[in-house]
Parts: sequence; structure tokens; C-alpha cells
Amino acid sequence: MLRYLRLTIFLVLILCFACDAQWHYVSWVTDGDSIVLENGQRVRYLGINAPEIAHDQQPGEPFGEEALHYNIYLVKHKQVRIETDIEPYDRYGRLLGYVFLKDGTFVNLKMVKAGYAHVLFLNPHLKYAKKLLAAQRQAMKNKRNIWQVLLKETCDYYVGNTHSHKFHRPVCKYGQRILPAQRILFKKKWDAFYKGYSPCRKCRP
Repeated sequence: MLRYLRLTIFLVLILCFACDAQWHYVSWVTDGDSIVLENGQRVRYLGINAPEIAHDQQPGEPFGEEALHYNIYLVKHKQVRIETDIEPYDRYGRLLGYVFLKDGTFVNLKMVKAGYAHVLFLNPHLKYAKKLLAAQRQAMKNKRNIWQVLLKETCDYYVGNTHSHKFHRPVCKYGQRILPAQRILFKKKWDAFYKGYSPCRKCRP
């Protein structure tokens, strides 16, 4: 009986340790979609993209600083749980994840709801795609923060890629390489964003 009691206590301790091990302390917030954990591991939020802040002599994007400060408010010096998808790391060694607070707050979703990030769907990481897109559509309708500037038209139409879920200016060399079977046209940015497409980082439509 004593042996079984000891074994039970041992298993409980292991389970408790495993539960605690999944929580990580956020020591630094890099921008609106990136954080650094207590062990130095950099984390990139999956499924979203926040506007850039000024860095390396490059000017920041509209609402970049606001997104940074909102992310700080949400997670800095707090315990978070990182949920990964198909591929845990990107080519820069950053952990790719969906971030959750102990009260259940889904941080990635919170950033989108507040209008401080738009969806960025990268195959095969689509676990929360529907939930994130629904939040984006609501933020678009309410013109929350970034949607005051992102929906301003810059072209007569835009070219989308059904595989990458990116949209481009008609003159963009990356847009011109899209295979006919993967090519889709959008008359307005609203249509592209509403379907979950994100703007090309090169041509910046």
C-alpha cells in the first residue's frame, strides 16, 4: 500500500511539473506580434501580422507603436502558454505560436479584434484561421485602428494568389508570376482582406 501511495504521489508531481512547464514568462515584447521568453526564445505570433515599428533606420508603419504598446499591455511580465501548429519554428529560429494567457485570453485573436494586426495565413498553419478571420471582418467593419489606413485604395485592382493568400499590385513581379489556376482578382482591398488575403511585403499594395 505504501509503495502504491509513493507511486501515486510521484505521478502527481510529474503531472504538476508538466503543467507548469507549459507556462512561460514573457520578459520582453519586440513589437505587435513578437515576444521574448525568459529563456531568450523569440516567439512570432502565428496567423497575424502587426504593423512594423521603426528599426534599422527604417520608418515605422501607421499604428506600429500603438500595436507594440497594446501587446506590452497584454503579455509583458505575464505567464503565457504557447501552442504551436504544424511547423514549430521559422527559418530565423523563432518559435511560431498561438499565445494564451492564464485567464484563457487568446492574444493573437485579441490583437486582431483591437485592429492592431491583420490575418496572415501561412500554409499549413491554419488551426485558428476561421476564428481570426471572423475577428478581422468585425474590426474592418468598425474601422478599428489599422483599418483606418489599410483599406485606402492604391490601384484600380489587385492580383491575389489562392495558394499563398497574398495580394499584389498588378505591376508586382511576384504577382505576375502567379499561375493562372491560382490567380484571383480583387476590385478593392476590402475584398482581399475580407477573404483573408494579406498584402505583399514587396509591392505594398
